[in-house]
Amino acid sequence: MSPNRSRAPGAIFALALVLGLPAFAQPSGLTLSDALAALPKAPSWHVADLDYQSAADALNAARAAAGLQVSAGGSYDRTQGLGGSGDSRSSAKLSLSASATVLPWAPVDASIANAAGALKIASLDRDSARAGLQLTVEQQYFAARLAATAKDVAQAALQQAQAKLAAAEAQHAQGQLSEQGLAQARAAAASARASLTQATSTLDLDRRTLFETLGMPLSDAPLTTAPPQAAPPGPLEQRLQTGVPNRDDVQIARVKVDLAQASLSAATAQRWIPAASLDLGVAGSDSSGSQVGVGVSAGLDFQKGTLTGTASYPVAPAGAGNVSTRLSIGASVSIPLDAPSSDASIRSGRTSLASARSALAATERSAALDIRQRYAAYDAAQASLAAGEAARVAARQALDTAQARLAAGLATQLDVGDAQVAFQQAQRSVESDRNAVYLALLQLRNALGDLKPPPGGQP
Repeated sequence: MSPNRSRAPGAIFALALVLGLPAFAQPSGLTLSDALAALPKAPSWHVADLDYQSAADALNAARAAAGLQVSAGGSYDRTQGLGGSGDSRSSAKLSLSASATVLPWAPVDASIANAAGALKIASLDRDSARAGLQLTVEQQYFAARLAATAKDVAQAALQQAQAKLAAAEAQHAQGQLSEQGLAQARAAAASARASLTQATSTLDLDRRTLFETLGMPLSDAPLTTAPPQAAPPGPLEQRLQTGVPNRDDVQIARVKVDLAQASLSAATAQRWIPAASLDLGVAGSDSSGSQVGVGVSAGLDFQKGTLTGTASYPVAPAGAGNVSTRLSIGASVSIPLDAPSSDASIRSGRTSLASARSALAATERSAALDIRQRYAAYDAAQASLAAGEAARVAARQALDTAQARLAAGLATQLDVGDAQVAFQQAQRSVESDRNAVYLALLQLRNALGDLKPPPGGQP
């Protein structure tokens, strides 16, 4: 028993754990559904989730910046008279401040809008990455199945070449075959052996690639799912109307246009918003002007859109005398007349919007061309499958004829072997064409934005 065979039970048990199936219920092979169900545990899937989570955290941080902010502080002051006067004064107080964004044009709101747009883009990128991973896994799955078939065909071709070599050696021993003919038979057998070696290596690499993509331990479990039959996509021109807007890249380009428009609107609004503030405070003080008791103040920054409130209490008041309560009101306003920096931001915003709109138009044209190319590839794959089916029928008829001639004594077993190998090759060609048709349809569905990966990971 080979080492790989001896490890097969353990590998299958590990596969059962990865797929969440009980070991006693593990099927004899790995189906396509099993592979797709394991996608949420694939490393690439996890990376896409982390990118999305990073954008979600950035949005939460932007929203938190606009919410209530509370801080506590303290201060201490001491003054000492000079020249021997001995006059000194000290004070200490504690304070509590709170601020929040209350006006709709505050710059922090633009930051929230940008973060929300970035999250939407991250969501579309994640969906695109998931669909791309599904497409990759299905391609690798059927490539590995086809490699297994290719190995079987190479094994049959080697057996036929060895049978021919044995017959050639017998003929050469009897003087019925020249040295050149014997050398050709040996070369054919060596070539067939090399083809089998290459097919075996290809199969091993394809299987390792599939299991590595899925993040699963390598297993000898056979891949049991044949390419499924899928409904055709429908008329090209009709699907172009719905497929182009449905693509992730087009939606991302449209979100970028919306973000550029919002950024320009915010820059234009900020250009003419005056830098105004309003402050209101109430506090008690003694004859020396030192604070006595609790003092409160509030301030509104009109341009930043923030409201701030502060409460303070002296823990070491200075001075004495009558205590009075004072109300203070302050206001200021500054209207921007010449603001080169703001004007430059507006021009930059207009350029960014024009660029985003151009990028959207280019993406839509590229998407339409991609869909047309995928349609053409699907039609070509179907035509190739039809030709392969016809070739397989012809190979089957040739095998039947060879077997009939053998029964009638008009052909040899080697002739039948040649026909059998040709039929196997024709069958493999048909399976390859079926894979190509299914994968071409899958790529077309992905180009149309219809490929939806299985649920899992971050919602």
